[in-house]
Amino acid sequence: MEDALLTIIVVAITWKWGDWRRLRQYYSTILFLALGDYICLYFTFDKPLWRFTTIIPTKLAETMMALLIFPCVVLLFLPYFPKKNNSRKLLYICIWTSIFSLIEWWALRIHHFVHFNEWKLTYSVAFNLGMFTLIQIHYKKPLWAWSISLVTAIFIITVFKIPLS
Repeated sequence: MEDALLTIIVVAITWKWGDWRRLRQYYSTILFLALGDYICLYFTFDKPLWRFTTIIPTKLAETMMALLIFPCVVLLFLPYFPKKNNSRKLLYICIWTSIFSLIEWWALRIHHFVHFNEWKLTYSVAFNLGMFTLIQIHYKKPLWAWSISLVTAIFIITVFKIPLS
C-alpha cells in the first residue's frame, strides 16, 4: 500500500512541477534510464542484487519503476538542474541521491525491498549518486553516458560475480 501511495505522490508532483513542455528533449534520457534498468535486471535475473518484495508482483513493480517513476524523475530532475556553479550541481545531485537512498532505506525497513548477494545500502547510495550524475551527462553528452555505463556495468558484474550465461 505504501508503494502505491509513493507512486501516486511522485506522479502528482510530476504532474504539477514536471517540465512537460520539454518532454521531447528529455525523451532519450528517459529511455536511457529505463533501458539501463532493464539491462541491469536482465543480467542480474539469476543473481539479483536487489528486488522489490511488495504485494505488487516483482515484474510489475520493476516495470512501473522503469516506465512510470523514472520518466517522472527525469521530468523533475533535469529542468531544475543548476546551470552554473559546480558546487550547486554537486549539492543538487546529492539531494536527489539522498531522496532515493532514504526511500530505499524506508522500503528496506518495511520489508518492501530486499538486498541480495552482498549488496548493501551504501552501494545503493553510490549507485544513486552515479545514476543522477549519468542522467545529467546523458542529457548533455549521450555517448559519454553510455561509455561510463558500460564501464560501470563491467565493474559491477566483476565485483559481484554476476554470471553472464
